[in-house]
Amino acid sequence: MDSILKVDKPINKKDEDFLGRKDFAEAVTNAIINSNVEDESLTIGLYGKWGSGKTSIINMILEDIEKEEDILVFKFEPWLYSDTEQLISQFFKDFAKIINHKDSGQEAKRIGKELESYATFFDAMSLIPEPTTFLVSQATSKIFKTVGKASSKWGELKSKNLSQIKSSIETHLKKFDKKILIVIDDIDRLNNTEVRQIFQLIKSLGNFPNTIYIASMDREVVVDALSEVQKGDGSEYLEKIVHVPLNVPSISNEKVHQFLFFKLDEIVTKLDEKEFDKNYWGNIYHSGFKYFFKNVRDVIRYMNILRFNFSAIGKEVNIIDLMAITAFQVFEPKIYELIKNNPEMFTGQIRESISYGDSSYKEKATIQKYIETSYGQLEKLDKEAYLKLLQEIFIKVKESFTNTIYTGAWQECRKKAKLCSPEFFDLYFKLSLKEDSISKTQMHNYVKSLSNENELYEIVKKLNQENKIYQFLDRLHDYIYDIDINQTQTICNVLFDLGDTFPEIEGMWVDRKEWKIGGLIYQLLNRIENKDERFNIIKESIQKATNSIDILVFEVTSLMQQHGEYDKDAKPEYEQLVTNEHLQHLKEILKDKIKDWTEKYSFVDDKISLSLLYIWKRLDEETLKKFINEKFKNKKEILYFLKIFISVVYRQSLWDYTTSVHKKFNYKSIGDFIDYDFIEKQIRELNVSECPEDIQNLVKMFLDHFDGKVSEENDF
Repeated sequence: MDSILKVDKPINKKDEDFLGRKDFAEAVTNAIINSNVEDESLTIGLYGKWGSGKTSIINMILEDIEKEEDILVFKFEPWLYSDTEQLISQFFKDFAKIINHKDSGQEAKRIGKELESYATFFDAMSLIPEPTTFLVSQATSKIFKTVGKASSKWGELKSKNLSQIKSSIETHLKKFDKKILIVIDDIDRLNNTEVRQIFQLIKSLGNFPNTIYIASMDREVVVDALSEVQKGDGSEYLEKIVHVPLNVPSISNEKVHQFLFFKLDEIVTKLDEKEFDKNYWGNIYHSGFKYFFKNVRDVIRYMNILRFNFSAIGKEVNIIDLMAITAFQVFEPKIYELIKNNPEMFTGQIRESISYGDSSYKEKATIQKYIETSYGQLEKLDKEAYLKLLQEIFIKVKESFTNTIYTGAWQECRKKAKLCSPEFFDLYFKLSLKEDSISKTQMHNYVKSLSNENELYEIVKKLNQENKIYQFLDRLHDYIYDIDINQTQTICNVLFDLGDTFPEIEGMWVDRKEWKIGGLIYQLLNRIENKDERFNIIKESIQKATNSIDILVFEVTSLMQQHGEYDKDAKPEYEQLVTNEHLQHLKEILKDKIKDWTEKYSFVDDKISLSLLYIWKRLDEETLKKFINEKFKNKKEILYFLKIFISVVYRQSLWDYTTSVHKKFNYKSIGDFIDYDFIEKQIRELNVSECPEDIQNLVKMFLDHFDGKVSEENDF
C-alpha cells in the first residue's frame, strides 16, 4: 500500500483534469503553435496564487506542445539554483544542453556552442551590479580572469564581446527551423533579487527570436518583489515585460468540492467499507463542513494535515470525526484549541436527573453559554454553520440546544471511536493512545477472539493484570449485537471463572463488578430465545468455574429475584431467563459449589463473602450452621468472620460529579448467622493486641455496638 503521507502533485495529463482547466490549456497551446515570433520573443505570464493549479496547466500545455515536431521545449527551474549567484549563467548553460540534446543538426550545434560562450560571460555576474548588455560588456576583463587563458572559450571571448555573441545567436535562431518554448515556473519562490534577474533575462539577455516564454507566478508576490528592488512601480515594470498576461481560470464551488471529494477518496478507499458511515458523513458535510472550502488552496492545505493525522491515528478513530476536527485545526485554530482544552463541554452526554427535579438544566445552560461565547473566535464559519456542525459531532452540544436526551447514544459513539466519546477524545488531539487504553483495533481483534475459549481466557487474564478489564467489559457492551450467539457460552465460561479475580470498583452499587459482569451476561443470554439453551449455558459455566464463587452467587441470586423468591414480585415470564425448574436445578449446583468452596477456604483466607453466606442460608441453612460452628473452634476464625460484615458505601449528592467513600459495619447482620452473646464471650477471652490494626479496630467496633456505645449508623 502506498504511503498516505504524500504531497499533492500537479497533474500531468488532460485526462487527469478534475477542475475544468483543459479547455484553457488547449487555448494557450493553440496560441503558442500559431504565434509569429520570428523577430523577437513572446512572453506569456501565467498568474495564480499558490496551489491554484498553475503547474498543472503548464503540464497540460506541454502534453500537446511536446507532440509538435517544430517546437522545442526548455523547462528552467530557477529555484534549484537559488542563492548560487549564477542564476543567469545557469539558465544559458541549461539552454545550451537542451539545444544540443534535442536537436543534432548543424544549426543547433552552432547555437548550443554560442550559448555556452554566452553563459560564460555571466559566471561572474555577482561582480556586476546591474546585468544589462552594456554593463556586462564593460566587465569583459573581469570575466577573462574568471575563465582563464587555458579555457577553450578564451579564443572566442577574446575575439567577440557579449553583444556580438548575442547577435550571432539571434542570427542562427532565425535560421533555426523550430520555435523554442521556455517555461519558467514558480518565479514567486525566488528572493527579490533573483526575481529581478529572471525578468532582466527575459527582457534583454534572453530576448531571442523564435522563442516564447511562459512565466508562471503569483503576480502579487512578484510585483512586491520588483517594487522593492526596482525602487519603483513593480506592476508597471511587469507589464512592459509580459506581453500576454493570463490569470488561472477561477474554479466554481462545485469543482472545488469535486476536487475535495476526489482527494478524500484517496483516504476513505483505504478503509473497510463498514468504517465509513455515509449517512453520518452527509450530515457532517451539509451541516457546516462544506463551508470550510472556498478554493483549491483550501483543499490542498487541509489534505496535507489530514494525511498526517490519518497516518498517526486513522485506524483508531472515526474517520469522519477526524476529517471534521482536522478542518477546525486548519481553518478555525482558535475554536480547535477551545474544543481541545475543554473536553467536559463536548464529551459524553447530559446527565439525566435521577430524583429531585431536572439536574441537567444547569449543565445545558453552561454549555449553551460556552458555545455562544465562542462565536467571537470564528474566522471562517458563520455561527449558524458552526453550531450545526458542533451538534452533529457532539451529542452533548445537541442535547443542550435541542432539549433532547439521546438515551444510550454514548455506547454507539464509543464503539465507533467517535470524538464525543470520553475514551477517545484525547486521541484526536494528542495523536497517540493512552497506555491504559484499549484501541479500536485491539477491541476489534478481541471481539474476533470470542469464539476461542483458551484465547479469550488469556486475553481476559492479561487485561485484568493491565487494569483494563472493566474498560474491556464496558466496550464489549457496544458489540452485543455484533457477537455471534454461538460465542455466548465461551464468554460466560471465561467471565464466570475469572470474575472474582477482577478488582473491586470504587463507585455506586450499580458499578460493582458483579453488576458489570452480570449485566453483560444478561444481555448476551437475552438474545437467545430458547430458555433451555440459556439454562445449559449458565449450568455449564457454573459447573466449570473453579476460581470464582461470588459471581456465581450473583447470577443465581439474580435469577431467584426474577422468579420472586426474595420479594414475591416475580418478573413477567418473558423477562425470566430460565424456567422455575431450571432455577431449582441451578440452585442445587450452586449449593454444591459453595460446599466445595468453603471446604477449600476459611474466613481467614478472605474468600468468603456476606452474599455467599446469605444465599447459602437460603439454600441449606443447616449445613451453613455446621460450617460456622466448626470454623469457630479456631478462635482466630471468629475475628476474621467479623471482617465480612464491613461494607463500603459510596455516596454522591445530586450535584456532585464524584463520590465519597464510607465504611459501614453491618452489626445487625451478624445476628442472622450467629448468636451475639456467643461471639461477645469468645472475643473478650481473646488477646487481640497482637492482631493487625484493622482487626483490633473491628473488635472494638463490635464491642462498642454490643455495649450500646455506638449505633448502626456510625461509619467504621
